[in-house]
Formats: sequence, C-alpha cells, structure tokens
Amino acid sequence: MNRNDQLIANDDGYGLDADFVSAKRPDLSGSIGGRMGSSSATPGATLGPQTAYTSSSLPGGYHSNTLDEPILTTIARDFGKVGRKTIQVLYPKGRDNALQEWDLWGPLFFCLSLAIIMSFMAPDQQASAVFTGVFALVCIGSCVVTLNCKLLGGHVSFFQSVCTLGYCISPMAIASLVSVLAHRIIITLPVVVVAVGWSISAAVGFLAGAQLANRRLLAVYPICLFYICIGWIIIIS
Repeated sequence: MNRNDQLIANDDGYGLDADFVSAKRPDLSGSIGGRMGSSSATPGATLGPQTAYTSSSLPGGYHSNTLDEPILTTIARDFGKVGRKTIQVLYPKGRDNALQEWDLWGPLFFCLSLAIIMSFMAPDQQASAVFTGVFALVCIGSCVVTLNCKLLGGHVSFFQSVCTLGYCISPMAIASLVSVLAHRIIITLPVVVVAVGWSISAAVGFLAGAQLANRRLLAVYPICLFYICIGWIIIIS
C-alpha cells in the first residue's frame, strides 16, 4: 500500500465524536417574528409613540384624537375657545384662568382687526403705512413687555404673556370701531379712555400671577405705556 492509499484509509476511519453529534442544539428559531407578530400587549408595558398619541389623554388639553375630525369641527372649537377667552377679558368677574392655556389665534385676530380698522381711518395714500405701523407696534410691543416681565424674574411663559396682552387688545379694537362709526372726538375720547383703562386692568390682573411683588411697578409701567400708545393712535386718527 502506497502512502496515498494509507492516508485515504485513515481518513475513512475518522469518526465524529458521538457526544458532539447527539448534543442538543439551542433553539434559534424566530423569537423576533413571534414578538412582532403578536397582537397581545404585555401588561405594564410602555406605550409606544403611536399608542400614546391615539390614547384618550393627549397633550395640549385635548381628550380625543383630533386628526380625523372634520375641519369645520376644529374651526368651531377654536373659535369657541377664542370667544370664551375674549369674554373673560371683557367681563373679568369670576376668572377661571382660561388664558393660562395660551393660543395665538385670538391675539392675531384682534391685532389684524385693529390694524385694518385703523387703516380705514387713514387717508388712502397712508393706509398701508398705518396698517404696517399698527401691526408692528402691537407685535413688537407685546414682545418687549413680555421680555421686560421675564427679565424682572416673572414666573410666566413667553407665549402665555403674549397671548394675554393680545387678548387684552379687544377693548381697543372695539374703541377703534366706535371711532370709525362716530367720527366725533367728544365720543371717541371717553370711549378710548375707558378702553385703555379696561385693557390695562385686564392685563395687570391676568399677569398678577407672575410673582413680581417687589417689582410690580416696573412691570406695570410698560403695560400702561403700551396700551396708552395704542389709544393715542386711535384718538389722533
């Protein structure tokens, strides 16, 4: 027997270990598929993002999913909230802190209303400039007053303060409408004075929770100046 035949014979006689052959292999079959295909949730498991946003308690004060509701229902609900907050400003007795749930739809509506009414009162060649000036005054003034309150250490949200100042413009918008209809200074002047006092009183009352006991005057002064400037523009127009 030559060398090659001897190597082949030895190779044919080589056997595998019986323990290795009979050893039980671990079950590696699809635990992934079983978990993903399972429709039952484990008790106490953490809800995922999709489950969280379709649950009965949603962020922003909503108690139901509003993604699939008709757009008219959404608009009606938003207008209802704006109306309730406006009534709370115009009739502040028994405040229920509705303005703590801030939004910018109401302030935008009153800002545009005031700017449009003031532009109607201005000459034709100055209408666009008056609209831009009033709109910028309201927006920038609200932000400046809010930043002043924040720098004084007030515990109030930026957008909540802007929302409050914007809703408190509603008496000024009513005064400007009366001024357009009356066209007499003897009627416009007392109406504007009452509207300015009403706006200042409402804004100071709603921002009273900012905890500025030692610096209250420094926070109230810009608010008064803000609404007095708007009232003066209404009078001179």
